[in-house]
Amino acid sequence: MGLSSSLAVLLDFILGIYTWLILIRVLLSWVNPDPYNPVVQFLIQATEPVLGPFRRWIPTIAGLDLSPIAALLAVQFAQRLIVGLLHGGMGGGALLSFLGELLAFAHLLLTLYMLLLFVRAGFHAHAWYTFKKRRPMGLNLHHPLTRFVFQVTEPAIKPLRRWIPTVSGLDITPLVAVLFVLFALSMLQHLVVAMTMGGMGGMPQPHQGGTPF
Repeated sequence: MGLSSSLAVLLDFILGIYTWLILIRVLLSWVNPDPYNPVVQFLIQATEPVLGPFRRWIPTIAGLDLSPIAALLAVQFAQRLIVGLLHGGMGGGALLSFLGELLAFAHLLLTLYMLLLFVRAGFHAHAWYTFKKRRPMGLNLHHPLTRFVFQVTEPAIKPLRRWIPTVSGLDITPLVAVLFVLFALSMLQHLVVAMTMGGMGGMPQPHQGGTPF
């Protein structure tokens, strides 16, 4: 095992442990732990250098602190990127690895956003159905999670609402937004395949027609 491979294994292990430290701190924050406990103090001191800047940059949405989620995604991205670069070397393989990690990260974010759009579409369908049946909507729009879904998905839905009519009173703009996200995911998938084929194009091809001697 070369030096770069050994370093990749070590950094992969360290960043994996750090991911667990952030997760444990987030879970402990839900139960109001003793701040003077040595374990709690260690978790705070170890994770605050990463969580602190994210908390300053990312505002709360509907009362939810999204900085730990962003920090986890950033650590995961750094873990995959660094390990990929060390395994791929410092030449063209490193560039392909870097671009591949960027595309994988974008694919993950778009997939999560598509799930939120599906949840938003479910809210619309539920409200439309209860209205048709003349029943109470039963959806708490003031709940933090509901407000989060609406606030995050509204930037994608609002422009579509200007030119997409309702269907029998049902707002289908979240589903149309899902189609756009699916198209973007398909384009990302084609880019990944193209990069993979391009990387394989530089590899030596197996000898054809007889033994090579």
